[in-house]
Amino acid sequence: MFEFLKSHMENIFQAIHAFESSVGCFVNALLIYVVLTKSPKQIQGYGLLIINFAVTDFLICVLNYMLMQRLIICGFAVIYISMGPCSKISTQLCFTIYVTKLHLYTHSIWLLLISFLYRYYVMIRSELSKYKIQFIIFLFYLPSLLSMGNIFISDGSEKEAREVLTECHPDYNITNRAVTGNISYLDVGAIYVVIHIVGMSIPIAIMIWIMRRKIIAKLGSNASSERSKRLQLQLLKALTFQSCIPIFYVLGSSGFAVQQFNIINNAAPQYIMYCVFILVPVLNPFSSFIFITPYRKYVISLFDRKSYKISVTQTTTQLNSSAINQSQSLSKH
Repeated sequence: MFEFLKSHMENIFQAIHAFESSVGCFVNALLIYVVLTKSPKQIQGYGLLIINFAVTDFLICVLNYMLMQRLIICGFAVIYISMGPCSKISTQLCFTIYVTKLHLYTHSIWLLLISFLYRYYVMIRSELSKYKIQFIIFLFYLPSLLSMGNIFISDGSEKEAREVLTECHPDYNITNRAVTGNISYLDVGAIYVVIHIVGMSIPIAIMIWIMRRKIIAKLGSNASSERSKRLQLQLLKALTFQSCIPIFYVLGSSGFAVQQFNIINNAAPQYIMYCVFILVPVLNPFSSFIFITPYRKYVISLFDRKSYKISVTQTTTQLNSSAINQSQSLSKH
Protein backbone atom coordinates (compact mmCIF):
# COMPACT_ATOMS: atom_id res chain seq x y z
CA MET A 1 0.00 0.00 0.00
CA PHE A 2 2.78 2.42 0.97
CA GLU A 3 4.68 1.66 -2.21
CA PHE A 4 1.54 2.28 -4.26
CA LEU A 5 0.99 5.68 -2.60
CA LYS A 6 4.64 6.58 -3.07
CA SER A 7 4.65 5.71 -6.75
CA HIS A 8 1.34 7.46 -7.44
CA MET A 9 1.75 10.42 -5.06
CA GLU A 10 1.93 13.03 -7.80
CA ASN A 11 -1.26 11.76 -9.45
CA ILE A 12 -3.06 11.60 -6.09
CA PHE A 13 -2.21 15.20 -5.22
CA GLN A 14 -3.09 16.40 -8.70
CA ALA A 15 -6.53 14.86 -8.17
CA ILE A 16 -6.83 16.53 -4.73
CA HIS A 17 -5.87 19.93 -6.19
CA ALA A 18 -8.37 19.49 -9.04
CA PHE A 19 -11.18 18.54 -6.64
CA GLU A 20 -10.51 21.34 -4.13
CA SER A 21 -10.12 23.95 -6.86
CA SER A 22 -13.34 22.86 -8.60
CA VAL A 23 -15.35 22.97 -5.37
CA GLY A 24 -13.84 26.37 -4.53
CA CYS A 25 -14.73 27.83 -7.92
CA PHE A 26 -18.31 26.54 -7.66
CA VAL A 27 -19.08 27.78 -4.13
CA ASN A 28 -17.48 31.18 -4.72
CA ALA A 29 -19.32 31.66 -8.04
CA LEU A 30 -22.56 30.68 -6.26
CA LEU A 31 -21.84 33.18 -3.48
CA ILE A 32 -21.29 36.00 -6.00
CA TYR A 33 -24.64 35.22 -7.61
CA VAL A 34 -26.46 35.00 -4.27
CA VAL A 35 -25.02 38.29 -3.00
CA LEU A 36 -25.92 40.10 -6.23
CA THR A 37 -29.50 38.81 -6.30
CA LYS A 38 -30.52 38.03 -2.70
CA SER A 39 -28.90 40.71 -0.50
CA PRO A 40 -31.30 42.75 1.69
CA LYS A 41 -31.02 46.50 1.27
CA GLN A 42 -29.52 46.85 4.77
CA ILE A 43 -26.36 44.90 3.86
CA GLN A 44 -25.79 45.86 0.23
CA GLY A 45 -22.67 47.84 1.22
CA TYR A 46 -21.29 44.87 3.14
CA GLY A 47 -22.33 42.68 0.19
CA LEU A 48 -19.72 44.51 -1.87
CA LEU A 49 -17.05 43.31 0.57
CA ILE A 50 -18.38 39.74 0.32
CA ILE A 51 -18.19 39.94 -3.49
CA ASN A 52 -14.57 41.13 -3.27
CA PHE A 53 -13.85 38.17 -0.98
CA ALA A 54 -15.58 35.74 -3.34
CA VAL A 55 -13.87 37.08 -6.48
CA THR A 56 -10.47 36.89 -4.73
CA ASP A 57 -11.11 33.34 -3.55
CA PHE A 58 -12.47 32.30 -6.96
CA LEU A 59 -9.29 33.54 -8.65
CA ILE A 60 -7.11 31.74 -6.07
CA CYS A 61 -8.91 28.46 -6.85
CA VAL A 62 -8.51 28.95 -10.62
CA LEU A 63 -4.79 29.73 -10.25
CA ASN A 64 -4.32 26.80 -7.86
CA TYR A 65 -5.74 24.47 -10.50
CA MET A 66 -3.34 25.92 -13.07
CA LEU A 67 -0.38 25.37 -10.71
CA MET A 68 -0.89 22.22 -8.58
CA GLN A 69 2.34 23.11 -6.85
CA ARG A 70 4.88 21.26 -4.74
CA LEU A 71 7.15 23.27 -2.42
CA ILE A 72 10.66 22.08 -1.52
CA ILE A 73 13.01 23.72 1.00
CA CYS A 74 16.72 23.47 0.20
CA GLY A 75 18.67 25.37 2.82
CA PHE A 76 17.68 29.02 2.35
CA ALA A 77 16.21 28.36 -1.09
CA VAL A 78 12.53 27.75 -1.76
CA ILE A 79 11.94 25.65 -4.89
CA TYR A 80 8.58 25.14 -6.59
CA ILE A 81 7.65 22.27 -8.91
CA SER A 82 4.41 22.92 -10.78
CA MET A 83 2.35 19.91 -11.91
CA GLY A 84 -0.68 21.74 -13.31
CA PRO A 85 -1.59 22.82 -16.86
CA CYS A 86 0.81 25.82 -16.70
CA SER A 87 3.74 23.38 -16.69
CA LYS A 88 2.78 22.36 -20.23
CA ILE A 89 3.13 25.97 -21.42
CA SER A 90 6.14 27.59 -19.75
CA THR A 91 8.04 27.75 -16.47
CA GLN A 92 7.80 31.54 -16.35
CA LEU A 93 4.02 31.36 -16.64
CA CYS A 94 3.92 29.02 -13.64
CA PHE A 95 6.00 31.42 -11.55
CA THR A 96 3.84 34.39 -12.59
CA ILE A 97 0.69 32.47 -11.61
CA TYR A 98 2.25 31.50 -8.28
CA VAL A 99 3.18 35.10 -7.42
CA THR A 100 -0.30 36.30 -8.39
CA LYS A 101 -1.94 33.62 -6.24
CA LEU A 102 0.26 34.42 -3.25
CA HIS A 103 -0.57 38.13 -3.31
CA LEU A 104 -4.29 37.25 -3.50
CA TYR A 105 -3.88 35.20 -0.32
CA THR A 106 -2.47 38.24 1.51
CA HIS A 107 -5.19 40.50 0.09
CA SER A 108 -7.80 38.08 1.45
CA ILE A 109 -6.41 38.54 4.98
CA TRP A 110 -6.64 42.34 4.62
CA LEU A 111 -10.23 42.00 3.36
CA LEU A 112 -11.13 40.20 6.58
CA LEU A 113 -9.82 43.11 8.65
CA ILE A 114 -11.66 45.64 6.44
CA SER A 115 -14.89 43.69 6.99
CA PHE A 116 -14.64 43.95 10.79
CA LEU A 117 -13.69 47.65 10.62
CA TYR A 118 -16.58 48.35 8.27
CA ARG A 119 -19.13 46.56 10.42
CA TYR A 120 -18.12 48.68 13.42
CA TYR A 121 -18.08 51.89 11.37
CA VAL A 122 -21.62 51.27 10.12
CA MET A 123 -22.83 50.82 13.69
CA ILE A 124 -21.49 54.23 14.82
CA ARG A 125 -21.96 56.18 11.57
CA SER A 126 -23.75 55.14 8.39
CA GLU A 127 -23.27 53.03 5.27
CA LEU A 128 -20.57 54.23 2.87
CA SER A 129 -21.15 54.57 -0.84
CA LYS A 130 -19.96 51.73 -3.08
CA TYR A 131 -17.26 53.97 -4.55
CA LYS A 132 -15.82 54.78 -1.11
CA ILE A 133 -15.82 51.10 -0.16
CA GLN A 134 -13.98 50.18 -3.36
CA PHE A 135 -11.44 52.96 -2.76
CA ILE A 136 -10.76 51.66 0.78
CA ILE A 137 -10.34 48.13 -0.58
CA PHE A 138 -7.87 49.46 -3.15
CA LEU A 139 -5.80 51.22 -0.45
CA PHE A 140 -5.58 47.99 1.56
CA TYR A 141 -4.69 46.13 -1.63
CA LEU A 142 -1.51 48.16 -2.19
CA PRO A 143 0.68 46.23 0.35
CA SER A 144 -0.25 42.96 -1.40
CA LEU A 145 0.51 44.49 -4.77
CA LEU A 146 3.92 45.61 -3.49
CA SER A 147 4.63 42.11 -2.14
CA MET A 148 3.95 40.68 -5.63
CA GLY A 149 6.58 42.99 -7.10
CA ASN A 150 9.08 42.03 -4.40
CA ILE A 151 8.69 38.31 -5.09
CA PHE A 152 9.43 38.92 -8.78
CA ILE A 153 12.59 40.82 -7.78
CA SER A 154 13.80 37.98 -5.55
CA ASP A 155 13.07 35.31 -8.17
CA GLY A 156 16.04 33.22 -9.25
CA SER A 157 16.52 31.90 -12.76
CA GLU A 158 15.17 28.50 -13.74
CA LYS A 159 18.74 27.27 -14.22
CA GLU A 160 19.72 28.29 -10.66
CA ALA A 161 16.59 26.69 -9.22
CA ARG A 162 17.31 23.41 -11.01
CA GLU A 163 20.94 23.41 -9.84
CA VAL A 164 19.95 24.01 -6.20
CA LEU A 165 17.29 21.29 -6.30
CA THR A 166 19.61 18.76 -7.99
CA GLU A 167 22.27 19.38 -5.35
CA CYS A 168 19.77 19.13 -2.52
CA HIS A 169 17.79 16.14 -3.84
CA PRO A 170 19.80 14.40 -6.58
CA ASP A 171 17.28 11.53 -6.62
CA TYR A 172 14.38 13.74 -7.76
CA ASN A 173 13.36 13.42 -11.40
CA ILE A 174 12.85 16.99 -12.66
CA THR A 175 13.15 16.28 -16.38
CA ASN A 176 10.46 18.16 -18.31
CA ARG A 177 9.17 19.71 -15.06
CA ALA A 178 8.43 23.40 -14.43
CA VAL A 179 10.99 24.26 -11.73
CA THR A 180 11.14 27.80 -10.28
CA GLY A 181 12.12 29.32 -6.97
CA ASN A 182 13.58 31.97 -4.72
CA ILE A 183 17.26 31.18 -4.28
CA SER A 184 17.34 32.87 -0.87
CA TYR A 185 14.41 34.00 1.24
CA LEU A 186 16.84 36.19 3.24
CA ASP A 187 17.13 38.90 0.58
CA VAL A 188 15.21 42.16 0.94
CA GLY A 189 12.35 41.28 -1.42
CA ALA A 190 11.70 37.87 0.08
CA ILE A 191 11.95 39.16 3.68
CA TYR A 192 9.27 41.77 2.94
CA VAL A 193 6.96 39.00 1.73
CA VAL A 194 7.61 36.86 4.83
CA ILE A 195 6.94 39.83 7.12
CA HIS A 196 3.78 40.65 5.20
CA ILE A 197 2.35 37.13 5.21
CA VAL A 198 3.54 35.83 8.57
CA GLY A 199 4.40 38.95 10.58
CA MET A 200 1.28 40.95 9.67
CA SER A 201 -1.04 38.03 10.39
CA ILE A 202 -0.52 38.44 14.14
CA PRO A 203 -1.37 42.18 14.47
CA ILE A 204 -4.26 41.74 12.04
CA ALA A 205 -5.61 38.87 14.18
CA ILE A 206 -5.31 41.04 17.32
CA MET A 207 -7.08 43.92 15.58
CA ILE A 208 -9.89 41.60 14.48
CA TRP A 209 -10.30 40.35 18.06
CA ILE A 210 -10.49 43.96 19.37
CA MET A 211 -13.02 44.97 16.72
CA ARG A 212 -15.15 41.91 17.45
CA ARG A 213 -15.38 42.88 21.14
CA LYS A 214 -16.28 46.46 20.20
CA ILE A 215 -19.03 45.27 17.84
CA ILE A 216 -20.51 42.96 20.49
CA ALA A 217 -20.47 45.80 23.05
CA LYS A 218 -22.10 48.13 20.55
CA LEU A 219 -24.79 45.58 19.76
CA GLY A 220 -25.67 45.44 23.46
CA SER A 221 -26.03 49.20 23.81
CA ASN A 222 -27.45 49.97 20.37
CA ALA A 223 -31.02 51.25 20.38
CA SER A 224 -31.76 50.00 16.87
CA SER A 225 -34.58 47.57 16.09
CA GLU A 226 -34.40 43.89 16.98
CA ARG A 227 -34.44 43.00 13.29
CA SER A 228 -31.41 45.20 12.66
CA LYS A 229 -29.61 43.70 15.67
CA ARG A 230 -30.28 40.17 14.43
CA LEU A 231 -28.87 41.05 11.02
CA GLN A 232 -25.77 42.63 12.56
CA LEU A 233 -25.30 39.56 14.75
CA GLN A 234 -25.56 37.26 11.72
CA LEU A 235 -22.84 39.24 9.96
CA LEU A 236 -20.67 39.14 13.08
CA LYS A 237 -21.06 35.35 13.36
CA ALA A 238 -20.15 34.97 9.69
CA LEU A 239 -17.04 37.12 10.15
CA THR A 240 -16.05 35.30 13.34
CA PHE A 241 -16.34 31.92 11.59
CA GLN A 242 -14.40 33.29 8.63
CA SER A 243 -11.65 34.67 10.89
CA CYS A 244 -11.02 31.13 12.20
CA ILE A 245 -10.54 29.61 8.73
CA PRO A 246 -7.00 31.05 8.21
CA ILE A 247 -5.82 28.51 10.82
CA PHE A 248 -5.20 26.38 7.72
CA TYR A 249 -2.42 28.82 6.80
CA VAL A 250 -0.72 27.88 10.07
CA LEU A 251 -1.26 24.16 9.45
CA GLY A 252 0.01 24.49 5.89
CA SER A 253 3.05 26.47 7.00
CA SER A 254 4.05 23.54 9.19
CA GLY A 255 5.04 21.84 5.92
CA PHE A 256 7.59 24.63 5.48
CA ALA A 257 8.83 24.38 9.08
CA VAL A 258 9.32 20.60 9.19
CA GLN A 259 11.43 20.81 6.03
CA GLN A 260 13.45 23.84 7.14
CA PHE A 261 14.41 22.20 10.45
CA ASN A 262 14.90 18.76 8.84
CA ILE A 263 12.19 17.18 10.99
CA ILE A 264 10.60 15.63 7.90
CA ASN A 265 12.20 16.33 4.56
CA ASN A 266 10.46 14.03 2.13
CA ALA A 267 7.69 14.31 -0.44
CA ALA A 268 4.72 14.30 1.99
CA PRO A 269 5.01 17.86 3.43
CA GLN A 270 6.15 19.13 0.04
CA TYR A 271 2.86 18.02 -1.55
CA ILE A 272 0.51 18.65 1.39
CA MET A 273 1.34 22.32 2.05
CA TYR A 274 -0.62 23.89 -0.81
CA CYS A 275 -3.40 21.30 -0.56
CA VAL A 276 -4.04 22.67 2.95
CA PHE A 277 -3.68 26.34 1.94
CA ILE A 278 -6.40 26.04 -0.72
CA LEU A 279 -8.94 25.01 1.95
CA VAL A 280 -9.14 28.67 3.04
CA PRO A 281 -10.79 30.04 -0.14
CA VAL A 282 -12.88 26.86 -0.43
CA LEU A 283 -14.35 27.25 3.08
CA ASN A 284 -14.71 31.06 3.18
CA PRO A 285 -18.07 31.17 1.31
CA PHE A 286 -19.65 28.82 3.86
CA SER A 287 -19.42 31.55 6.51
CA SER A 288 -22.00 33.52 4.50
CA PHE A 289 -24.08 30.48 3.49
CA ILE A 290 -24.37 29.29 7.10
CA PHE A 291 -24.84 32.49 9.11
CA ILE A 292 -26.52 35.06 6.83
CA THR A 293 -30.20 34.10 6.74
CA PRO A 294 -31.23 35.31 3.23
CA TYR A 295 -28.26 33.49 1.69
CA ARG A 296 -28.80 30.35 3.76
CA LYS A 297 -32.50 30.18 2.84
CA TYR A 298 -31.73 30.48 -0.86
CA VAL A 299 -29.06 27.74 -0.81
CA ILE A 300 -31.37 25.43 1.17
CA SER A 301 -34.15 26.12 -1.32
CA LEU A 302 -31.88 24.96 -4.15
CA PHE A 303 -31.40 21.58 -2.48
CA ASP A 304 -35.08 21.37 -1.52
CA ARG A 305 -36.06 22.01 -5.14
CA LYS A 306 -33.65 19.32 -6.30
CA SER A 307 -34.97 16.86 -3.69
CA TYR A 308 -38.53 17.71 -4.73
CA LYS A 309 -37.76 17.06 -8.42
CA ILE A 310 -36.09 13.73 -7.56
CA SER A 311 -39.06 12.76 -5.40
CA VAL A 312 -41.58 13.66 -8.15
CA THR A 313 -39.53 11.75 -10.73
CA GLN A 314 -39.34 8.66 -8.51
CA THR A 315 -43.07 8.85 -7.73
CA THR A 316 -43.95 9.24 -11.42
CA THR A 317 -41.73 6.28 -12.31
CA GLN A 318 -43.36 4.13 -9.61
CA LEU A 319 -46.87 5.12 -10.77
CA ASN A 320 -46.01 4.38 -14.39
CA SER A 321 -44.51 1.05 -13.39
CA SER A 322 -47.58 0.21 -11.30
CA ALA A 323 -49.91 1.16 -14.17
CA ILE A 324 -47.97 -1.03 -16.61
CA ASN A 325 -48.08 -3.97 -14.19
CA GLN A 326 -51.85 -3.56 -13.70
CA SER A 327 -52.37 -3.33 -17.47
CA GLN A 328 -50.39 -6.50 -18.00
CA SER A 329 -52.31 -8.26 -15.25
CA LEU A 330 -55.67 -7.26 -16.76
CA SER A 331 -54.63 -8.38 -20.23
CA LYS A 332 -53.77 -11.81 -18.88
CA HIS A 333 -57.25 -12.16 -17.36
